[in-house]
Amino acid sequence: MQPSQYMITQPTDGVWTELASDQHLQLQLDALKPQITDVAAVPTMAVKANIGVAGLARSAGSKVLEADRPVVDAPVVAALKTAGYVVAGTTNMHELAFGISSENADYGPVRLPGHPTRSAGGSSGGSSVAVAEGSVDIALGTDTGGSVSIPASHCGIYGLRPSTGRWPGAGVTGLSWTRDTAGVFARNLAQLQVVDAIITGQSAAKHSAERLRLGVPTQLLEALDPHTEQVVNLALEKLEQHAVLVEVDYAPILEQLTDAEQPVVLWESRRLLASVAAQTFDMAPQAGFEHLAKHVGSPDVASLLHAELANPVSPDSYASAQRSIMQARSGYDQLLAKHKLDALVFPTTPAPAPLLGSEGLVEHLGEPAPIFPLYTRNTAQGTMLGAPMLTLPLPVPSHELPVGVTLQGARFEDRQLLTIAAKVDAACSA
Repeated sequence: MQPSQYMITQPTDGVWTELASDQHLQLQLDALKPQITDVAAVPTMAVKANIGVAGLARSAGSKVLEADRPVVDAPVVAALKTAGYVVAGTTNMHELAFGISSENADYGPVRLPGHPTRSAGGSSGGSSVAVAEGSVDIALGTDTGGSVSIPASHCGIYGLRPSTGRWPGAGVTGLSWTRDTAGVFARNLAQLQVVDAIITGQSAAKHSAERLRLGVPTQLLEALDPHTEQVVNLALEKLEQHAVLVEVDYAPILEQLTDAEQPVVLWESRRLLASVAAQTFDMAPQAGFEHLAKHVGSPDVASLLHAELANPVSPDSYASAQRSIMQARSGYDQLLAKHKLDALVFPTTPAPAPLLGSEGLVEHLGEPAPIFPLYTRNTAQGTMLGAPMLTLPLPVPSHELPVGVTLQGARFEDRQLLTIAAKVDAACSA
């Protein structure tokens, strides 16, 4: 086996933060020799730069953290390596995962394949593009507020955000223990099923002959971009021939979660990032966080960190936010049970990929709109609920921007969601 056949020789600008060297690839291949029967069948993967890969920088998309070089793999990486995957490199992202455009000041923007003036989404933009352009078979990302779902939708590929806590979270530079999880991108649903089975040891649930019951949250279909609306409505029309679609009022759950989102992330990210900074810079946590805030490259991320330093979230605000999340999770479980729903289905984002260089604002339905709340409008709620979310690409003409639809299931019913997704994917693609 020659490591050169697994090397990315012509990397797309902005997609990678570090490529595996010949030596790094050879070490991986040597470890696989006892189990390899077909050299050509060895699958490759990319890993988001905030997930630990032994010997590569866990920069989290920030040059100031390039000194953080793990000596062991994060468990999600180790599981896939053991199963025969080879890591081709680490991928670019929105710096520190604190955004959804992957416009990174240190490593460059991650551009949408085929539409280079547009964002590939984030924060796991590099991983999504590495799969979409065919550089690797699969890629790992992380998701706090939609960071797997959004780039999967923008890039027209499949993305799985597991239930929070179902996949091991060690070895990851994250933002929120309440919301974070690693996830995976692939070009087909079967690959998602394989990866999930490798990491969890669980296989997909058996198919049921019963007709699916899918909830359609009315609030998540409001104020859609005309292109997104047209593509999603056509998909729902096709889906209605194979499933029972039930309109549900999602307002009570959204109301409980809206005010909790920011306090939770700012409280938890400060502590998680301070811990990483303390170890990387050999400083006390507070000093490490201040050093990180001073040296991050992306202005929007620096602004967030400095805001947290200037006006930290209070313990009472954080406790109140956690109570709201627990109440919303209970309400979500009751909603699914009341309507006997297998999952919810809704457009992943209200609009397709935005133009790069928008500086935080995009035009939506003729009006300026802040990019972050617009593009996380449909995804953030599920991450607060800790629910599994699986994004499917919908059919669009080859010259049109991709549009994705997300299936959201009950917490820890990921295997069932993967089975449901196969039926929905077939229906929408017909």
